[in-house]
Amino acid sequence: MMKNKRTGTLISIQDSLVKARFYGDVIMGETAEITVDGKKLQAEVLQITADPKNEDAGIAEMQVFEDLTGARIGDTVEFKNDALSVLLGPGLLTSIWDGLQNSLYPLSEQDSYLKPGLKAPALDEEKLWEFTPTAKIGDTLKGGSAIGWVMEGRFEHKILVPFTIGKCILESIIDKQSLTIKEVVAVVKDEQGIRHELKLVFRQAVKSPIPFKDRSIPNKTISTGVRVIDLLAPVSYGGTVGNPGPFGAGKTVMQHSLCKYALADIIIMAACGERAGEAVEVFKDFAELSDPSTGESLMNRMCIFGNTSSMPVAAREASVFIALTVGEYYRYQGYNVILLADSTSRWAQALRERSGRQGDIPGPEAFPMDIPDQIKGMYQRAGADSATGGSLTFIGTVSPAGGNFQEPVTQATMDATGGFWGLSQDRADAKKYPAIDPLVYTTSVYDSFISWEDREKILQILNEANGIDQTISTIGLKKVPVEKYELYQKGQTIDFCVLQQDAFHELDACTRPERLQIINQAIQKLIDQPMQYSTDGMDDEEVKEMIKSKFDNLRQWWREWNTYAQDEEQIETLAIKIDQFILQEEYAS
Repeated sequence: MMKNKRTGTLISIQDSLVKARFYGDVIMGETAEITVDGKKLQAEVLQITADPKNEDAGIAEMQVFEDLTGARIGDTVEFKNDALSVLLGPGLLTSIWDGLQNSLYPLSEQDSYLKPGLKAPALDEEKLWEFTPTAKIGDTLKGGSAIGWVMEGRFEHKILVPFTIGKCILESIIDKQSLTIKEVVAVVKDEQGIRHELKLVFRQAVKSPIPFKDRSIPNKTISTGVRVIDLLAPVSYGGTVGNPGPFGAGKTVMQHSLCKYALADIIIMAACGERAGEAVEVFKDFAELSDPSTGESLMNRMCIFGNTSSMPVAAREASVFIALTVGEYYRYQGYNVILLADSTSRWAQALRERSGRQGDIPGPEAFPMDIPDQIKGMYQRAGADSATGGSLTFIGTVSPAGGNFQEPVTQATMDATGGFWGLSQDRADAKKYPAIDPLVYTTSVYDSFISWEDREKILQILNEANGIDQTISTIGLKKVPVEKYELYQKGQTIDFCVLQQDAFHELDACTRPERLQIINQAIQKLIDQPMQYSTDGMDDEEVKEMIKSKFDNLRQWWREWNTYAQDEEQIETLAIKIDQFILQEEYAS
């Protein structure tokens, strides 16, 4: 065996979990390459044990990130001495990768199908970047220090010293010039006297979080454009949200809306075990969509990891951690990043399959016993950094079977996140978008675009309206008093006109805080003030019919207002109409 090459041989194959006998040293968590029919498949060492049959050897248990079809006992394994890592540097934005950061478009040029063993550079190695130095020879640096910058689209992308390098001195740095990511831009010498050549890019272990400079409590609310979120369940820059819902409840559509309208600098989308059809739809649609904030392509501020359900389950875990590390990198650069992971349930299912094959003691529903800790560890990497001004917001969808929010992954997500947007199958079936149940949510944000008191009043009337609706369904409308029926109609109006949106309408798809505050003022007025109308000579049933008719007219007008009111004069008509409705003055259609 060559001194600079550590190898082993396969002795056990169980789907994506394999065991290899090795001689010498193997490091826990390092990557390896398994040669199968001439193809090199990437794997990660999970466990190392002694070989009971050979005291000079050891057994490395590994998960393989690619399809093992054709693998045989005796196939060669080469240990790489590197942890699973991601390439960081300019060119990340606009990119679309598989779960191991192979660029998908170059892969498609090699073969129409994503076959095991295919590799492609993570970043364009031929593109020229104009580097501007900021550090000077003799400067004392450390991991994370900036030595210069390049322009990545409209973003100033700082070139950093790799985080694995400690205190060091800058010995040389190039002048301003254009170069590729393969060329050296600077040389530093660390405290051990070792020289390190720095390029525009470097590799970072994905399971070693990029540190905060000064972690702070998230306190600034993100405008997502989605009314039910910004009104009732807001999220802060650097916050965390679990977004559970049954299949077909609209999780993916809402994530697309967040990608387009959420006020963040950078959006990262991790399609973790997503259906291939939906992933292809994302690739096609996002390439054609424009960013409403800049008019440029939406992809100019995005990158996508397309790890589909047809790929090996082990790659799902890798894709989430790689996406998290890219998000941390841009947070360190000082940008507000939103990471959308769809779906963390499939990531957890991958852990369950691996745990089962390893023979671990199962927890509830056969998930690993430590699944709550693993989910917490993942979400804890989000946060805000007051020193850089950047943040990483993590929004993870959960796909519980049958919409059961009591299953382990959903429960662990509720414990780990500051926000919870529960999607309702009944609301989805009723074609209500977004299908977030206004009665099943949590948020760690106190005052945001509207006050906590206003939010509580809205929630109270929605709760009461829901109870009255159940009463009507159970014993009929006759048993409901007139004043309760009016309250019920108010709740229905808030739900129909405010909490629901048309995701495909240019104006109604996005509501910014200024408009939201005007809507909230109208809601509060509608809640606080009873309708003034005459009931002379009318019995209760006729009064209820009259109330329903008047609210139907209001709802129709309000929904139309959502789609046409743009200038200040048109927007102000909402408050006028609510006043006229309460006083029952004649109001125009």
